[in-house]
Amino acid sequence: MRKNKYMRHIAGIRKCLAIGLTAAMCMAMLAGCSTSQSTSSTSDTEVTSDVSTETDADKESPNGSADAENTSVKTEMTVEEMQAAIDEAMSDAAIDITDMFTKRDLAGNYDESEAVKITLSGKTAACNSSNVQIEDGVVTIKAAGVYVLSGTLTDGTIVVDAGDDDKVQLVLDGVSIMAADYAAIYAKNADKVFVTLAEGAGNSLTVSGDYVQTDDNNVDAVIFAKCDLTLNGTGSLTVKDTTGHGIVSKDDLVVTGGTYTIDSQDHCLNGKDSVRIADGTFNLSCDEDGIHAGNDDQQDGYVYIEGGDINISVGDDAIHAEGLLIITGGDIDVSKSCEGVEGDKILVTGGDIDVISSDDGFNAAGGSSGSGDNHDGFGGGPGMGGVDMDADNDAYILITGGTININANGDGIDSNGYIGITGGSVHVLGPSDNGNGAMDYGICAAITGGGIVAVGGSGMAQGFGDESTQCSALVNFDEWIDAGETITLTDSDGKEVLSYKADKKFNSVVISTSDMKQGETYTLTVGDQSSTFTLDDITYSEGSGGMQRPGGNLDNGGMQRPGGNSDDGNMQRPGGNSDDGNMQRPDGDSDNGQNDSANGSSQNKDNSSSSDSMSI
Repeated sequence: MRKNKYMRHIAGIRKCLAIGLTAAMCMAMLAGCSTSQSTSSTSDTEVTSDVSTETDADKESPNGSADAENTSVKTEMTVEEMQAAIDEAMSDAAIDITDMFTKRDLAGNYDESEAVKITLSGKTAACNSSNVQIEDGVVTIKAAGVYVLSGTLTDGTIVVDAGDDDKVQLVLDGVSIMAADYAAIYAKNADKVFVTLAEGAGNSLTVSGDYVQTDDNNVDAVIFAKCDLTLNGTGSLTVKDTTGHGIVSKDDLVVTGGTYTIDSQDHCLNGKDSVRIADGTFNLSCDEDGIHAGNDDQQDGYVYIEGGDINISVGDDAIHAEGLLIITGGDIDVSKSCEGVEGDKILVTGGDIDVISSDDGFNAAGGSSGSGDNHDGFGGGPGMGGVDMDADNDAYILITGGTININANGDGIDSNGYIGITGGSVHVLGPSDNGNGAMDYGICAAITGGGIVAVGGSGMAQGFGDESTQCSALVNFDEWIDAGETITLTDSDGKEVLSYKADKKFNSVVISTSDMKQGETYTLTVGDQSSTFTLDDITYSEGSGGMQRPGGNLDNGGMQRPGGNSDDGNMQRPGGNSDDGNMQRPDGDSDNGQNDSANGSSQNKDNSSSSDSMSI
């Protein structure tokens, strides 16, 4: 059974919104079910959702086939109930935010008078301690203690092979180690190993060739630890690898200080159970993930970042967690990535985050999506935008604070489940085409605070749902707008509410700010195009193209939740031709809007719709 290990970060999560819409409803809609929903906010702290579906098993369709039998479910969830559910989940995970870093993790110092000194010299080394063995360029440390290393090892490695309960501290004080086919530092056995960068010292570790295994462990990193590994201190470390990873721990990888330049083939920083960063300066470059937690047989690795200056340029994900990914602070600059920030669950409570990605900027995918994954089908990439056949009730992106800027060629913010924004400032430059959207979700999205401006193509555009308590608008323009134009939102008196310069081509805008009020009229202007709208409801949608969350108002196209207003069209699947705009299966032809099967009839049987509360 998969073990859950998620962070407990109550301060940020306590602003979490209640979300009750499920993927089952969307699946039922795609099957042609008759569904109705109304959602109302009863107070600032309670969101109530009523989801009902008519039972219509005995009703004959025009072509003689029976429609599916559906169920009726009502769900209610207050913010307090959501908080309690999250608290319980975090408690069960047995990980507490107050215990991320030990005092020794954070200290980064040592008592030099009690330290053992090891001097590296060419292909050998010198040391007067019986706890250190030196043979053929291999320096083996056999016991707990503090070991200060200096000098150059031209073809060798440092091995820690101590007792199960031993804590070993390696102080790098002007060290240069070059290894041809093995780790420069290999923590084979210990309770915990500290690699401390001495103040003012520059250090470098290099592996130049393919790794040759000498025991049962698959050693494939410049620094490789089978135990917990902490990097600290105030010096600097350069790590270079042409065939493997930069730094790997098969348990927890913790960094609390120092300056790191890592250039590797595979992941730069990789922790099986977790990667935790309190502080430090990082320049990360590789063909795979910059920061990665979890692996093929450990799907619950988490990433926690509360500080540091992190610069990432990589070929795959900048930051990837198989489990929870949480950012509470730090300055994160992703200049190149396939997907920028990816995890099963993503929580951002603070920090300054800038992401450039060739695919999704933020992605809650329920596990690894793989480089270049286009998320084919309904819900991501070239599918039907947001009604995801693989919607995941456990996946979500929750933003409660921080400043986030995303420039994505794929979806800007993409969740297979839920998106929630309760605070912070979010700006998204989404795709300049209709194959993806600035915001994409499999179940629903809600905003209760903070602010967002997200621009992209209208073909897959999605806005916020009526689970929100803060007003928002989705506006799709008839013509594409050139990069460099300024988006301006003004109220009925002509007073500017918000402005944003979009340095990318777009024809769709999602906008929300706490200054937008229900019942008020606003004008959104970009170049020579403008749209004036009144916020009769908590959300507003208009314009051609685009896929709407059910319940949105759409003048001329796109899928809607039953009860939404649409003058001339419901959702159509790819390749379908329909005179009146109703949904079709791929390549189906229909003049009356029925779902086409091979023989032209609708064969929906034993389908049901249910509504489950969001699972954390």
